[in-house]
Amino acid sequence: MAELQSQRYDVQDTAAAIEFYYTKGWTDGLPVVPPTENSIWGMLESAGLAPQDEVAFIENRQVSVTAEKVAINTVMAGCKPEYMPVVAAAIEAIGDPKWGYHGPATSTGGSAVFMVVNGPIARELDINYGDNLFGPGWRANAAIGRAVRLTMRNAIGTIPGRLDRSALGHGGKYSYCIAENEAESPWPPLHVERGFRPEQSTVTVFAALAPHQVPNQLSNTPEGVLTTMCAFMRFSAGLRGQPQYALVIAGEHMAVMAKAGWSKDDIRAYCFEHSQASHAELKRINIMPGALQPGDDTTMHRLVETPQDFVIVAAGGRAGAFSAYIPGWGGKHSSQSVTKEIRRP
Repeated sequence: MAELQSQRYDVQDTAAAIEFYYTKGWTDGLPVVPPTENSIWGMLESAGLAPQDEVAFIENRQVSVTAEKVAINTVMAGCKPEYMPVVAAAIEAIGDPKWGYHGPATSTGGSAVFMVVNGPIARELDINYGDNLFGPGWRANAAIGRAVRLTMRNAIGTIPGRLDRSALGHGGKYSYCIAENEAESPWPPLHVERGFRPEQSTVTVFAALAPHQVPNQLSNTPEGVLTTMCAFMRFSAGLRGQPQYALVIAGEHMAVMAKAGWSKDDIRAYCFEHSQASHAELKRINIMPGALQPGDDTTMHRLVETPQDFVIVAAGGRAGAFSAYIPGWGGKHSSQSVTKEIRRP
């Protein structure tokens, strides 16, 4: 039987262990759960992993992230063992070259790892997809998101002021994990759109800035709701554009879309067309350099490259006419969202 390889430390009690982790710089600023050999093995067994199994390889850092390291940080984050397969899949996803770890992890722009969990496991683990979607109150959301960030910190070295050069950052760097409201959504869920079967469980990772809440309590048509969202988005990316945007459509707005029979592709097409900004607008607010030129009022700058670059997720509270958009990190050809299957023994 394989053995754990990590160094062991003797401490007087739990309080001393918590303080010891602070002195070592292994926390995210909040107290952690001190891992024991039994709790680490519980995580590994839940995911069917051996300690030295490689979960991800971070090419730019030349770092192999082993299952043991992921398990330790998953314990520290306050996870139950049954959360470990989700965390392992998310770590696998951020190691994917398509996600491109080095850029979102080191940029001054302040990206976090936004995670969307789909499939049966989201319901089994009670991952929140409804009220207070991005707020506190759900252990699974908080602990799974936190486990990914602690693994980035302790196993890969993504530490603020060192590898992590965020100028501002945002709260999603503590935890940024939700589920999709598949039961009430009028649309195919995200993982099915990406080629998985409904009965499969997946996690999608997205290098993301903070969520931007969009209110529209006046409109009862998709065009009215989305016109407001596009107005909010139009200047949010600056000149670069973003590789992708996540659009989180909550209860009342989702009902408006469903009543009108709008599909996710209808929403994408409308937002692609109406989120473009003219060069004149961008120059007037000092996003685009240079003096105004003839034709600037009709020359348009696209927010994303294609309509499919809008990633649509049905989630949020049933009450309240609010939705949100989440800008992706980087320029047009930077990090892409990645979906991985959550595997359980």
